Amino acid sequence: MLHVFEPATNSRDGDRIHRSPAVPVVGAVALGIAADHCFAFRFEVWWIATVVVLSLALICWRQQFSLGISAMVLAACIGLAGCWHHWNWDCVRDNEISTWATDRDRPIHLIAKVLQVPLILKTNQANEIPWQVPERTVTVIACESLTDSHGTPVRVSGRTRLTIVGRLDDLAIGDRIEIVGILARPLEPANPGEFDSRMWMRSHGLNATVVAEFPEAVRVIEHDLSLADRLAVVRATVRKRAEDLISDHLSVRTAAVAQSLLLGSRVEIDRDLRLAFAESGTLHVLAISGMNVGLLWMWLWKLFRVFRCSPTVSLLAVLLLLPAYAFITDANPPVVRATIVAMVLACGQLGGRNASKWNSLAIAALFVLIWNPSDLFNAGAQLSFVAVVAILLTTSFLKSIQPAIDFNDGPIAGGAFRRVAMSAARFVFESYVVGLGIWVMTSPLIASQFHIVSPIGVLLNVVLAPLIAVMFWLGYSFLLLGMVLPMLFGWLGVPFDITLGWFLSVIEWAAKLDLGHNYVPAPEAWWTIGFYVLMLSLLIVDHRRGRIYWSARVVLAWAVLGLALSFEPNRNRELSCTVLSVGHGLSVLIECPNGRTLLYDAGSMMGGSRTARTIASALWTAGKSRLDAVVVSHADADHCNALPDLLEVVPIRTLFAHRTFLDWKQPPVAAAIERSTAAGVPIQLLSAGQFLQLDSDVSICVLHPAPNFRGATDNSNSIVLRLEYGGRRILLTGDLEREGLIRLMESERMKTDILLSPHHGSLAANSADFARWTNPERLIVSCRDDSVRQRLVKNFGDAVPILTTARFGAIRCKIRSDGQIFVDPFKPPSLTN
Repeated sequence: MLHVFEPATNSRDGDRIHRSPAVPVVGAVALGIAADHCFAFRFEVWWIATVVVLSLALICWRQQFSLGISAMVLAACIGLAGCWHHWNWDCVRDNEISTWATDRDRPIHLIAKVLQVPLILKTNQANEIPWQVPERTVTVIACESLTDSHGTPVRVSGRTRLTIVGRLDDLAIGDRIEIVGILARPLEPANPGEFDSRMWMRSHGLNATVVAEFPEAVRVIEHDLSLADRLAVVRATVRKRAEDLISDHLSVRTAAVAQSLLLGSRVEIDRDLRLAFAESGTLHVLAISGMNVGLLWMWLWKLFRVFRCSPTVSLLAVLLLLPAYAFITDANPPVVRATIVAMVLACGQLGGRNASKWNSLAIAALFVLIWNPSDLFNAGAQLSFVAVVAILLTTSFLKSIQPAIDFNDGPIAGGAFRRVAMSAARFVFESYVVGLGIWVMTSPLIASQFHIVSPIGVLLNVVLAPLIAVMFWLGYSFLLLGMVLPMLFGWLGVPFDITLGWFLSVIEWAAKLDLGHNYVPAPEAWWTIGFYVLMLSLLIVDHRRGRIYWSARVVLAWAVLGLALSFEPNRNRELSCTVLSVGHGLSVLIECPNGRTLLYDAGSMMGGSRTARTIASALWTAGKSRLDAVVVSHADADHCNALPDLLEVVPIRTLFAHRTFLDWKQPPVAAAIERSTAAGVPIQLLSAGQFLQLDSDVSICVLHPAPNFRGATDNSNSIVLRLEYGGRRILLTGDLEREGLIRLMESERMKTDILLSPHHGSLAANSADFARWTNPERLIVSCRDDSVRQRLVKNFGDAVPILTTARFGAIRCKIRSDGQIFVDPFKPPSLTN
């Protein structure tokens, strides 16, 4: 039997305490990483500061000044962490492949080695963009040499991501390959709130991308396996066997989810199902995390105990198998954190001591940050640790009130049934408390990163807790036993498939409940940081007091303060008009001084779902959660195909269009109309002479087309809006051209302060006559090719600044009440030269 170590008691108040020296150390390490990330100190500064601090620590040690030693050691941890982050984030070799990459595509001839198993990714937008290749092959390569412009091979180093347009099944780990492709830096965000793939790839040590535009552009030269490659091959082989087992014994509906739950691979899960997990508040189940590792520990413990193994042997098996499982699942931060915590606790039990959970968690955090210091800013890693902190705090709170909820303390009248009922009631109560604690602690971070709040998750996670536990235990039994003896244990896939199917049905049902989730703007950064600083600081104080008193009250007051400030009216009295960067398409977000919002067009040739995410992110970044009006200029896919997906996450009050838009023969138009009708969004018709009443201080007038106008093309029917505020004028023109353009210019000439170039800068739509008729002070073009700017100079002249979204990203124009105009490109000019 294992001995249980009873923690020492404090002689003053009798409270049990655990010494957790790793907690302040990990705090210092996190502070050093954050300082270097924010201020980017030079490596020499960090190193000199660390040496000085260590020298002071030596002096304090000789003087036997214990408090000074502790302070200097923590300061040294800050310096070393800053050095480590700077080395990983900013330092590259002279021949690093990223030094050859620029923002512009650069043709290259590259020799490299395959480091990871190539993944075949299916394009989600294949149905929206028929000409797009439906599959891509993605892997990570180690660069060895490239041929420069003179044909001379040059040695290079560093890892990069290789994307092959099409399917290539012949690649394997260890292959040395020859690539003819395009080298570039990873894409940076072009719109407010957009995912920063450049920073994400940089945090994983990938500072460049290589794209081969067809599979034939990649040729295998030889196969060469190093020791690291052999380990990767072993892992890939085990994963492939597990994936084949899942595919052979589970249904199509559950197989993709099973791979995510058991192996951490979410490649095969479609977008709708991922959205259902997020909206139901159960997204944590989809990713391998501490819950998975905890359930696996319990399963392994029970399995070895069933086979009459001793507790020591069972714990040794746990210590061996948990790291192996983490290795197979690619060792992402949540798995690493949970595995390290589990191993520290298991080692403590083997040694006859109960390890401090806080110390174990801090040690896990140290391992994660040493492995990759950038994981401090990784949303998944943050959520993982915050959730565990919430569990530790709520379980500590439950222990403090245990006498009040211990229904089984003493004899209970009513016999066995009453005891079972009381035990069940206690389980439900404790589950709700823990679930509520996790929801309160993680909701600000989830809202900040993913713009969603799912209160239904509090209820759902408690109700589904037994089903989730049974589902995972069946899954582990099927996976681990089935891989050893598939003929004997393959039948376990049947009950696992059934329980997983039930789980998915509940998730999909919960996601459809309108009140179960809500998409929200991200809270202010100062409020989110303040929330966690206050929460942790006050909980430490309350923990020493032995009760939860000030924490709940102060955090509640902080939440009320943030909510009150979110309703603060716009005091700048500005009209904001943001032309989003959506490639070949158009989407303009307009924010009125009174806070109401208008969206002019919502579409792009790059796909509706991607454009919808761009629009929603820009809206949430602006602090808005709904659109008061949407105007669709005309019936073209690149102006309306984002509406169906946008309606899934953003409420729209009214949809406006001209009568010529109602063309059910065009699938994107029909989908936009049908989805709007299903969502209860009224569709109102617009025509020349009408005004949109969104703000009494802003005049929004429709200039074209007339009620009975119908041009020969959809572009000619484009709705033209004139916005006036503070004596200034913005003209939005859609794809206006041909007879529509002629009809518009038959009216009186219109001096324009900001003109949205019609039809993405087409010369046919931007004639010299139109340039004279509008006489704009600034011209903005929504396009994917910056060369349009040079062509437009012919008709508009050198005096008119021309800004393209292809070069500057989103372009925001602000007009103040006194008539001042500010034009703010999302990408600063210094970064776009």
